[in-house]
Amino acid sequence: MKKRLSISLTVIIIASIVICGLFTTISFRQSYYADTENNIIKSSDYIMNYILPDFLETGNTVNLDNYANSTNVRMTIINAQGEVTYESIHSLGGLENHKNRPEMLGALAGNRTTAVRYSNTTKDEMIYVASPYFAEDKAVAAVLRISMPVNAMDDALFEMINNIIFVILTTIIATTLLINYFINRELKPLEDASVFAREIASGKYGQQLTMIREDQIGELVESLNQMSVQLKDSFAEMNQKNAELTTILSNMNHGVIAIDNKSRIVHLNEAARKVLRIPMNEAVIGQNILEVYRESFILELMTYLEDEACEKTSFESRIHSNQVLRVYINQIEENNSINGHIIIFEDITLLKNLEKMRRDFVANVSHELKTPITTIKGFIETIQVNQITDPKTLERFYSIIYEESDRLSRLVSDILVLSQLENKGGFERKFELLHIDTEIMQIFDILKLSAEAKAMALVLNCEESIELEFVADEFRQMMINLIDNAIKYSEPGQRVEVTLSEATENVIIRVRDRGYGIPEKDVDRIFERFYRVDKSRSKEKGGTGLGLAIVKHIVNNNRGTIVVASQVGEGTEFKITLPKFKDQ
Repeated sequence: MKKRLSISLTVIIIASIVICGLFTTISFRQSYYADTENNIIKSSDYIMNYILPDFLETGNTVNLDNYANSTNVRMTIINAQGEVTYESIHSLGGLENHKNRPEMLGALAGNRTTAVRYSNTTKDEMIYVASPYFAEDKAVAAVLRISMPVNAMDDALFEMINNIIFVILTTIIATTLLINYFINRELKPLEDASVFAREIASGKYGQQLTMIREDQIGELVESLNQMSVQLKDSFAEMNQKNAELTTILSNMNHGVIAIDNKSRIVHLNEAARKVLRIPMNEAVIGQNILEVYRESFILELMTYLEDEACEKTSFESRIHSNQVLRVYINQIEENNSINGHIIIFEDITLLKNLEKMRRDFVANVSHELKTPITTIKGFIETIQVNQITDPKTLERFYSIIYEESDRLSRLVSDILVLSQLENKGGFERKFELLHIDTEIMQIFDILKLSAEAKAMALVLNCEESIELEFVADEFRQMMINLIDNAIKYSEPGQRVEVTLSEATENVIIRVRDRGYGIPEKDVDRIFERFYRVDKSRSKEKGGTGLGLAIVKHIVNNNRGTIVVASQVGEGTEFKITLPKFKDQ
């Protein structure tokens, strides 16, 4: 802008100066010619009044010569017949008759005449002023012609033109410099304001431009300063909200995807990437969701997205064959048109599994409770209805009722224990520093009768006393369940070995039997509630189906691990790893 303005003003000023120069030159030329003519006329009047009469009477040329020499003009006196009677340039002698010269024609007619023409005599462009001299009878007695070469005027005019050109050039240079100076001075604030505005446009908010002016530029700068501060505050607030929203979306357990009305992804959080198994480093913003994920689930999703009549909808779908999602869809509306959708994925796989486990648990508990209750009820009704009085029969029936009652009691007790373990925060757990080798020996004493009934040996392998910070009742429950199972599911005459060892921060407990073993297909499920490898054998042994589930919960509640190694016909080993101290 500054360059264009400078060029425009310079051109305008130069054109104006040139036009003025031309006008001045033309005016000067016209004025110079008029002044020359007036001077010649004055000289003519002087000569005709004071010098010519004497010449005409006496023929004396001295005064004429002196005047011609002093004024540097050419004087010619011609009589009425056109003959030259005097010529100031003596070297031109023998001049022809001048009667028909243009200026002479007017002068002989009684009029002072001026003519500018080429002179054949002097071979130069001349200006002629011919003045008639009248005799007493008013007739033209002679003509005084005074002439000057035009080149004499042109020299003066050329000198003047040179001066004018010099002045014009000087003026143009000075004007150009002044224009650039004033334009730079006046436009500098605008340039600063323009740079300042570009910095604001590039995101450098909050800066201030210092400029003390009371004109429109000052008002512009003040407006830019206010805009800079307001933009800084607005963008700071927007960035804070974006950061909060990003943090919220990033930490949500639910997957969130925003798409536009062409199904292109606008935003998705980490949870959505995990649900759809999209790598974290893969750039998907701006891509069509059908290009990013090609499973059949998306086709089902698109069916719901195409339904514009429903602003909000939800549905459940299975993804990756084993994952269940509840999908929520909300339309994004702007100016009464749908510009996209917000899609929320809620992984309800665990919830569905828990519901299934709850249903299975209720069914299993109902079944397990129903069996002993039905047995007890049946034998009591048999005794009452048939009025049995035979002592041996009654003793056998009472023995069965007692066994089923005991089984029912153990089942309820295990359910309560399992419930307490699953809700470990619901009761106080008292940790103690246990000598677990001593605890194992006490458990051997408790189970001694069961082992002796099958002629089995209980063996503890421990090089030195080992301490473990643990809840005493939980440790005893865990070990009794493992050792009791080892006794129940082993053939008579075998042995059960408990091996204790310790690492830097952990205690390792191994319970090894040489019993029936567990098929490989059942190993991963033996810790499920009411799961039995051989249901008939388990019921025969009096098991409730909750023992190993209790063991698994105790181990997990104490940040431990349990691993099973088993081979059918050769026995089973349970390896438990526990931290030595609860706060470790």
